[in-house]
Amino acid sequence: MSWIGAAIGAFLGSSRGGVLGGILGAVLGNWVEGKIRGESSASAPKPGMKEEVVVLTAISAMLAKLAKADGHISMDEVRYCENVFTRLGLRGEKREFCIRTFRQAKSDGNSIYDYAASFAAAQPDGDVRTVVYDILWDLACADGKVSPEEREILANIVRPLRIDPRLFAWHSARRGVGSSAQTESRADPYEVLGVKRSMSNDELRAAYREKAKRLHPDILRAQGLSEELLGRANEQMSRINAAWDEIKKERGI
Repeated sequence: MSWIGAAIGAFLGSSRGGVLGGILGAVLGNWVEGKIRGESSASAPKPGMKEEVVVLTAISAMLAKLAKADGHISMDEVRYCENVFTRLGLRGEKREFCIRTFRQAKSDGNSIYDYAASFAAAQPDGDVRTVVYDILWDLACADGKVSPEEREILANIVRPLRIDPRLFAWHSARRGVGSSAQTESRADPYEVLGVKRSMSNDELRAAYREKAKRLHPDILRAQGLSEELLGRANEQMSRINAAWDEIKKERGI
């Protein structure tokens, strides 16, 4: 069975739905139905396949909404979105699916916050949602500046995505957005690790190990991350390692 037929069948056959399920129906329609009917010997969906379609749907839809936040989609943003799909290694049906989703989301009645909330409900892994948030920041910076409308979205979307709200300040500092932004090198290592300063050394060590375990490539693949997104997770792991090294140095452990 083709990827798209198996993946969508797995998604629609699960309990997940909401806004993400709605755009799947709008985008696919007879296109997917015809492919599924044309498969006489449908194989079972592979592990992680429905998670992958959740991630790709969310990325494509939210990219479209963010790109249109300032009233138009610039050529730089269009090229960036096309490059996202290319860098993800998407070809054939997967690439066609993402392009169709992007186009559908540009003009539908849902907001980026609707898609963010639906994605958070369908994707329980906060690290995966954080990687997608990183991609949204990349799009906002694609044309060399972050518009006030994009900045407002990036600040507010952390809540429906159910991710650490401090990530907005971290990205703002890293990318020089906002007049009071600090440099990345001055980021609080405890905030990067997502822990409290009052925690004991053993508690901090356990939190670091748990974080590292959750960012293991095998676990993230099972949550629907492609190789490109795994590369972003590796960057996230590098930040966590650096934060842990700084904490150890500070505490002498």
